[in-house]
Amino acid sequence: MSILSAPFAGFLIISLICYYLMPAKYRWIVLLTGSYVFYAAGNWKWLAFILFTTVQTYLTGLYLEKMNGRISREVKSIEDREERKKRREQLTRYKKWAVALAVVVNFGILAVFKLSYVWRETSLLLPLGISFYTFQSIGYIIDVYRNQAAAEHNLFKYALFVGYFPSLLQGPINRFKNFVPQFYEDKPFRWETLKRGFGLFLWGVFKKLVIANRAAVFVNHIFYGELENVPGSMVLIGAFLFNLELYGDFSGGIDMVQGISEMFGIELAENFRRPFFAQSIAEYWRRWHISLGKWLKDYVFFPIAGSKAFGDLSIFLKKKCGKHIGKTVPGAIASIITFIIVGLWHEVTVFYVLYGLWHGGIMAISSVAEPLLKKINQVLGVRTESMSHRWFRRGRTFLLIALGECLTMATTLSGMLLIYKRMLFHFDYPALILGWNQYGLQTSDWLCLIAGVIVMICVSMKQESGVRIREALGRQSLWFQWLVTIGIILVILVCGIYGPGYNAASFIYGGF
Repeated sequence: MSILSAPFAGFLIISLICYYLMPAKYRWIVLLTGSYVFYAAGNWKWLAFILFTTVQTYLTGLYLEKMNGRISREVKSIEDREERKKRREQLTRYKKWAVALAVVVNFGILAVFKLSYVWRETSLLLPLGISFYTFQSIGYIIDVYRNQAAAEHNLFKYALFVGYFPSLLQGPINRFKNFVPQFYEDKPFRWETLKRGFGLFLWGVFKKLVIANRAAVFVNHIFYGELENVPGSMVLIGAFLFNLELYGDFSGGIDMVQGISEMFGIELAENFRRPFFAQSIAEYWRRWHISLGKWLKDYVFFPIAGSKAFGDLSIFLKKKCGKHIGKTVPGAIASIITFIIVGLWHEVTVFYVLYGLWHGGIMAISSVAEPLLKKINQVLGVRTESMSHRWFRRGRTFLLIALGECLTMATTLSGMLLIYKRMLFHFDYPALILGWNQYGLQTSDWLCLIAGVIVMICVSMKQESGVRIREALGRQSLWFQWLVTIGIILVILVCGIYGPGYNAASFIYGGF
């Protein structure tokens, strides 16, 4: 059931009516029922996988809570210090084995589906949202292990956390202790709630259909056509537009699901914060796919960087190479490992490993070379806080991101090398003037795309300066609000790419 289909619209309307007609304390049952109906409508066979993950991590959470209680009660009651330490280590070891089993089993299932794209001629169809609900469930049991969240004792309420249908579509990855309480709050029906949610949904549709889908036409012609005949300048433009396609598609999809969830009065975790305003790769990843970044930071990066081995490495490097090297190099290595995992999460191929190395490597070099870069800027008299330099850093970051994304566009090593070869040695400057209409987009398409990007940039700049667009719009007169809403709908209908032969409902991150 596609989010951009008439059946989904009907499903959503019925769910909203049932939700607000139901007494507040039973509304979570409507959400749970609707979520499983939605999931079964996609493919009823997928239910086996989400049910397995739900039950297995639910039982693990209960076991971990029991062990936490035993550590709290039993260990404290032991008078002998050595015996108390021994018992604590024993119970903690049981907890670690329980978490390890859950991680291996659930990520093992995910890996089988991901690796099927590499090992099989016909790949397995990934169950809807399997990456998102797997990461979300594993995060929950680690939080219970760390005693940072209480285990959920109601299996059905826990099932709602795992399978809440808006976040199954393409994230974000929600945290149990911040997310779940919203299911049980008494939220009276308010027209304003529906209006705000629908407004965000429309904005997501605009970014998806007007910007992302139109950019995709050009990108597909460039990278999936006869690339050896494409001028390097058009390949570079294609890389830039692929960045826009990814952002419009993914952030647009997130806006849609966040808008849907807001209609129920439930806020999903933040996932994007205007990433193309970032002035470095590190800042970019604090703005892009925020929920995944925070998950990896809390459950991968910090455990690696804070491990005894990395602590020993830091001490060794401080003695041999100085305080700065000893402080930054272990963190840089941990960053590279983390971003390799980011690459493999996207797809288990050498190209996505290189993609992870690209991002992790740039961040590692930047942190290690920071003192040297500061000295170079001082010698050259660069005013790093000036507006011009800030925009230079933003442009540089956008270029680095685009060049890195090219690694993911290839299916063979020779194809990957060809992309960079065309940009470096066959740039063809005249094509920047003459070649725009040769790759799927006509003049009218370019005008729509450019206008759409300008609108998106203007909205983003307002948001970056602290303006809350929907709140500002809500303070305007009713006729103006209706005018803006109808205008967006008309723009989507006229300028959106959704016609025959093009699956507008397909999302890049919808298969994760």
